[in-house]
Amino acid sequence: MSQARRNQVATYFDKISASYTTRYGKQNPFHNYFFRQRLKAATEGFTIDGKSVLDIGAGTGALYDELMLNFSNVNYFACDISSQMLAQSAIPQERMFVGRAKEINFPIKRFDFIFSLGVTTYQSSMELADDWRFIADRLTPNGMSAISFTNRASIDHTLRIAMKPVKPFIGNGVFGQHFPIFAYSSREVQEMARTVGLRVFRTTFLNQTFLPFNKFLPHFSVGLAKIIERAPTRVLPLLSSDFIVFVERS
Repeated sequence: MSQARRNQVATYFDKISASYTTRYGKQNPFHNYFFRQRLKAATEGFTIDGKSVLDIGAGTGALYDELMLNFSNVNYFACDISSQMLAQSAIPQERMFVGRAKEINFPIKRFDFIFSLGVTTYQSSMELADDWRFIADRLTPNGMSAISFTNRASIDHTLRIAMKPVKPFIGNGVFGQHFPIFAYSSREVQEMARTVGLRVFRTTFLNQTFLPFNKFLPHFSVGLAKIIERAPTRVLPLLSSDFIVFVERS
């Protein structure tokens, strides 16, 4: 990420940090649905007790809160480019770091789990390549990483591109900002992983809602999304705005 764009993104999140957690509360059904769905998908089925964890782009500590709720012993570390987002979290001071993961000297060198949730939307393919190399270098031999992406193949992404001229009036979160955002296909992501010696062993598609309905009819959109979640696997890439890949050493 160029320094100028990194400053733009960091400033944006610094600005909204105080209200960020409430944006994903139950009073905002769409954001709450997506946020909780992503956290559940990223952590469900994994035993993280006694393991080392790095949370890239930790924000206000949602993953930290989730892990502390479900596991008694996690060696957790976090980083984010927004100091104010981290300041809103319950993460212990000595376990949070401001900056990009590759630029930080963490207390430990290898991690059993590396999470990057909601980060790649702000990373070009070149910037993302840096994180792929970092993950490949820092995972333990039997480690796993969960990384979320905005789905370029989705109907929602196509609608967002079509609605670019009116996005200042919609003001739909980061999509209403002036800094660029990025989307990737699952095939692209698999190839990125392969080039650094990692293998995608699972892909989970997320957020089966569509702009502008998820903004103006959030209850309806969430109800419909919960039905679409059960759609055949072959059509989910088209109907899902995001996805998570789970990777391990190949």
